[in-house]
This record gives sequence, structure tokens and C-alpha cells, in this order.
Amino acid sequence: MSQITDTGRSRPVATSRSATAEMSAANQEALRRVSGLITLGFGVVNGLIGLRFLLHLMAANPANPFMRLIDTLTLPFLWMFMGLTQTPAFEGISIEFFDLIAIAVYALLSWVIVRLLWILFARMR
Repeated sequence: MSQITDTGRSRPVATSRSATAEMSAANQEALRRVSGLITLGFGVVNGLIGLRFLLHLMAANPANPFMRLIDTLTLPFLWMFMGLTQTPAFEGISIEFFDLIAIAVYALLSWVIVRLLWILFARMR
């Protein structure tokens, strides 16, 4: 680190090892928290998609407010997967395989983002 003096010249500023270690520990803690938030966000999305899959598998009433809520919340995350596979249906029961594919893709995406963050910003030892 350097500090600019009143003459316009820069001179090195001595930093203590403990201050550098504290800053590094704070950065590691922030990285852990961000990673946790990303994992939580993708976990909630995957949980909602899994719930939707189970409700469709159990032939839940599509007019029910809870079912409509789950369908509405998951639609933005599933639109690109809809129509990817056939959806077999029998007496109201439907098996939406694209839900399972979406869960796998979002889990992989979450893992890749968290690993990339750690590779880019983790302190090297």
C-alpha cells in the first residue's frame, strides 16, 4: 500500500500483519456468506420446483389457490424447460420430467457459481 504525501510523492505505508489477517478473514467471511445466500436461493427454487413436481404427480387440483401459487412462482424458472420432454398423463396425474431436469440444471448452476466465486476471490495460501 502507499500513501500520497503533500509533495505529491507516494511513500509506502506499513501495515501490520494482524490488520492484513483481519481484512483477509473478513473477506473470507463475506465470501462464505455470499456463497451461502446463493446456495439458499437456488435451494428455495429447487424446493419449489420439487413441490410442483410432487403436486402434479399427485394430481393436485389446479384451481386450488396453493397450487396456482406454486405454478405462478415456478413458471419463470421453468419456461425454458417446458416442452423439452413428453409429459405423460393418466387420470389427472402428470409426470413432468422437465421439472426434474430443471432441478438438476439449477443445482449444477448453483455449484458452478459458488465454485467460481471461491476460485476467483478466495485467499490463496
